[in-house]
Amino acid sequence: MKNAIDFVESALETLDRRPKNAIVEFYTAIELFLKARLMAEHWSLIIGKPETASLHAFSLGDFQSVYLDDSAKRLKDIVGEPLDEKALINFRGLGEHRNQIVHFAHSDYPNAPGARAGVVVELWASWHYLHQLLAQTWKQTFSAYQGEITRLHGQMMRQADFIQVRFQELGPQIDELTKLGSTFVRCNHCRTAAGKVEAAHKWGSDFRCLVCDSTGLAVKPTDATVPCDVCGTALRFLDKDLVACPTCGQALDTDKRISLCQAAYKEGDDWWEEGAPHIAECHVCRYHRPSVFYVDGLWSCVSCFDRGWQAVTCPHCGEFVTGDMEAIKYACCFKCE
Repeated sequence: MKNAIDFVESALETLDRRPKNAIVEFYTAIELFLKARLMAEHWSLIIGKPETASLHAFSLGDFQSVYLDDSAKRLKDIVGEPLDEKALINFRGLGEHRNQIVHFAHSDYPNAPGARAGVVVELWASWHYLHQLLAQTWKQTFSAYQGEITRLHGQMMRQADFIQVRFQELGPQIDELTKLGSTFVRCNHCRTAAGKVEAAHKWGSDFRCLVCDSTGLAVKPTDATVPCDVCGTALRFLDKDLVACPTCGQALDTDKRISLCQAAYKEGDDWWEEGAPHIAECHVCRYHRPSVFYVDGLWSCVSCFDRGWQAVTCPHCGEFVTGDMEAIKYACCFKCE
């Protein structure tokens, strides 16, 4: 894990001077993260031929390790955690680019001012899937590294200048699609207004971003506010960019948002009964406290800002949670899974 994290940091540091090298280093990090997950299951799983495994040779680093496809197969067949097919396709594509860079002249990445922007977009697409694995799917396995993963995510987010270059390059295409009837929303990942809406729901819009090629949900916005408990300023609390009160400067972390909403939102939806819990636990971010309130017609988490899921008391463990109602009814909720 430490080696993989070092390679991600090196890729980000290399972007300005040698953008092609950044792809080599970032792809190396991907393979190392997958091997780390296999090793968490059993050390022999990262060896190319497990039947030849020797603990002594392993401890000396004297072995041939698995590559991407074998890692993916073992994650699926042995660990029981298959990679999302889109993620695997993305990782393979980055691996092909890595091989072209290492072994051949790679004409797709010329030494030009625009090269870094193009590479950033490519790394962003891979980081989208990688971050989902590290911070969500494998969060418990790599709990000791969540701080470093969050830090890396922040570093990736700061590539904004180069994402904007890509956004500007796509401007004419976005304008043309808009004239033809397409709708665009702000992408959750690269933060540009390049998210092409593919499906609309009452809770928001599914989109695919033309800039970073990520998919996501643009949740339905709300103008709902709560008053700051220090100065009384109306705060649009369902805004991840609002980290402090603009008037008095009071920090607005998740616990403070929960505290402010507890005073303002005391009821649930039409299915809610008087006296029953009205603050649900979020199955998306799994914050350690109930963080989901019924705001402006939708159950809304003030920790991860996801909206639109239903909330129910789990019939198996009795916890008030969000999630897929059918799965909770017939199987379990995230608290009792």
